[in-house]
Amino acid sequence: MKKRGRRKTEGADHRTSFLKSAERTLDVLEFLSKTRSVGITELAGTMGIGSSTAHRILATLERKGFAVQDSDSGRYMLGHMVFQLARSVIYIIEPVKYVRPYLKELCKKIGENVAFGVITPGKDRTLILAEEIADQAVMARPILFQRFPIHICSCGKAYLLTLNDKQLKAALSNGVVGRFTEYTPTSFAAIKTQLMKFRKAGYALSRDEFCVGLSSMASGICDAEEKFAGAIIVNGPSFRFTDKNIRQWGELLLQTTAKLSLEFKAKGVV
Repeated sequence: MKKRGRRKTEGADHRTSFLKSAERTLDVLEFLSKTRSVGITELAGTMGIGSSTAHRILATLERKGFAVQDSDSGRYMLGHMVFQLARSVIYIIEPVKYVRPYLKELCKKIGENVAFGVITPGKDRTLILAEEIADQAVMARPILFQRFPIHICSCGKAYLLTLNDKQLKAALSNGVVGRFTEYTPTSFAAIKTQLMKFRKAGYALSRDEFCVGLSSMASGICDAEEKFAGAIIVNGPSFRFTDKNIRQWGELLLQTTAKLSLEFKAKGVV
């Protein structure tokens, strides 16, 4: 009986060890998604694991195609399998299939990159799920699959427009937000003032807040339950975001998101 009990304990310990290892590997993968590249020592220190463990995890991810090592620097970054998985997931997400035709049409009319973004489950960042690239000599860098803090992204601001003061403070972590450029609003009061202006216009703006020289504007979409389902974003160089263009693009944005909201309700998209 004692031996049987020992085998059960060993089996449970093995399962626990396996789960911890799997969780640690996923943590490393998530960390890689938030940084351009990382070295073994840096990863070990950040994650609080041994260098040998960090190397083993990165080597496993590299072997499976989820990470790739730069031959010159020795640092690791995301591999092609991550993007392959992302593409396979994106095409089965219901809202995206309805949004794509509208993105193409709006991109042609405006002449700037147009994207569809949603709020991540943590409610602190936006994630770009679909994008149409404009045919311009000078254009914004593609942002497909990228994540942005909600206080500097026009998609995030469109989401913030749907919140009351209590929800807004919670979303902005008690009013303290990070600065990316000299134009980034970093207080609850500053962001609330912005939102008051955006509420009148019906769309949100982000001008040089994440990166100087890059601006965007967005209008939110409601789902079948009248909840925020995402936003359509116009993204481009700041010099083309003139007051005249913003007004014209804003009208087109509002028309597009109004049509999409009606379609989401008719199709029962939530």
